[in-house]
Amino acid sequence: MIGILGGFGAVGSEVARILHQWGETSLRVGGRHLQPVAWAQSCYVDVSDEESLMAFATDCRLIVNCAAPSARLSQQVANRLHAAGIPLVDAGGIDCPAALTPPVGRHPGSALFAAGALPGLSGILPVWLARKLGRVDALHCWFGVFDRFTPGGAEDYLEGVLRTPDSQHTLPRRQSNVILPFFPRPVLLQPYEDEESLRVTEQLALRYSRWYLALDGEHLARALETARVLPREAAIQAVVEGATLDVAGRHAWVNFLIQVDGVRQGTSTTLTLLLRAPGIAQLTAACAAACAKWLLKSPEPVLGLAAECIDIEAFMLLFCQEQTGIDIELFDRGIEHLNEMSGGAL
Repeated sequence: MIGILGGFGAVGSEVARILHQWGETSLRVGGRHLQPVAWAQSCYVDVSDEESLMAFATDCRLIVNCAAPSARLSQQVANRLHAAGIPLVDAGGIDCPAALTPPVGRHPGSALFAAGALPGLSGILPVWLARKLGRVDALHCWFGVFDRFTPGGAEDYLEGVLRTPDSQHTLPRRQSNVILPFFPRPVLLQPYEDEESLRVTEQLALRYSRWYLALDGEHLARALETARVLPREAAIQAVVEGATLDVAGRHAWVNFLIQVDGVRQGTSTTLTLLLRAPGIAQLTAACAAACAKWLLKSPEPVLGLAAECIDIEAFMLLFCQEQTGIDIELFDRGIEHLNEMSGGAL
């Protein structure tokens, strides 16, 4: 039995669908607003209540936590499941590994955190791409999310965007009206640096890396600009409303562009990865589902961030299956040449 917390939300329901498509026939879907699920057990669960959570987790060989906001819920879920030795995959919870208490008198259960889109895939994909070169000198990442946010999703988004570590250098300025290949419209590039980007830069021993949010539309960009000085609830509401205004009347999309420059077999080489998804919930769910399938096969206990713990090649074989709805393409050229090829449009 695989249990899915937050299973009636956009991410959790998509995780359940993907796992079902991948042949998992014993699923338990839970949340506070009970809904019928034709091919799974449908259960009420309140993740903030220990008795309710542990009753839900009974007989589960793995729990996938998609309950939002992760910033407020993931740690207590992780503490309780880890103490009980129940394996966990959490789409968020980037701070959880350091705060977990080892179970007393039990074999420790596995737990993977930040098994979503941002962070998660934003750390996994650069490493996967970089491994295709013998040496990597530079990394550029552009992450475009054009979609609506739930209040919980907006809170987690703000937690990641606004909580930047002390930078060792000055970030570049924002850039307006930038054309990126395969993006439907010019975007605003917002440079950022977070714990994940710093970890990837260190892991790959990079001399140079740049990370950007690619924002399509003025309302979300304005909300992010003012969020630092607003009370939390007002900032969350501003992000929800800003994203809704930007997306109104348009199709949601997610584009990740990742470029690595380095050397392969003695030759200077540039590779670019393009990921396209129909929405942020689908992308987050695809990563969490692939991490869950990988963890079920792991012969040893695993504890930490998904991008640092999983076998990336094995993960990508799962993640790239057709049922996820995610498209990935690789190019042996940089974005300047891709812009000429694509005209900056889908």
